[in-house]
Amino acid sequence: MVYDAVMRQKKSAPAIEPTDTITSIFACRRDLLQGVKSVVAGSGFTVEAADLLISLFGVRELGWDDLAHDADDYVAFKELEQFLVHNPSLLSRRIRKLADMKPPLVEVAEAKAGSGLHFNALRVRITADGVKRIKPVWERFARMSANLLEGISPRLLEAHYRVNEEISARIRARRQSAKDFLVNP
Repeated sequence: MVYDAVMRQKKSAPAIEPTDTITSIFACRRDLLQGVKSVVAGSGFTVEAADLLISLFGVRELGWDDLAHDADDYVAFKELEQFLVHNPSLLSRRIRKLADMKPPLVEVAEAKAGSGLHFNALRVRITADGVKRIKPVWERFARMSANLLEGISPRLLEAHYRVNEEISARIRARRQSAKDFLVNP
């Protein structure tokens, strides 16, 4: 009898490898995309346009500080290119389309003298009409997030958040050097 009990003991789980952690982020992003598409559905926006507007909404309405912006809540195009989650290609065209809407959802301005931006660099911020149009999408996203995370312990949520923040901080710190990613050791 004692022998059978020892045989049935649970084996310890294999160690989680660094690649397991990073690939799980990619898998999660892939799986989340369907939920994001359902949040955006019916808004008249593509996922890419909603990503852009929510980023600008976050700066203006939610006080986000992880997207560099000036005192007037304008964000340089180059900052958006590195910040957006969903396909930052064709960013200028997407911004122009939102700026040309009636009423405009974003406004575009040239760089201020002394801002450190190239003289012909452009900046963008969301308008009051843009806020009005994207706010319901943000609210649906918040509900989807709450529903998805319901029942997960606060301890796990905090750990997950902190790990993701640390990974992002390390990538941003190393962004300029491919050597830091050990691409070409």
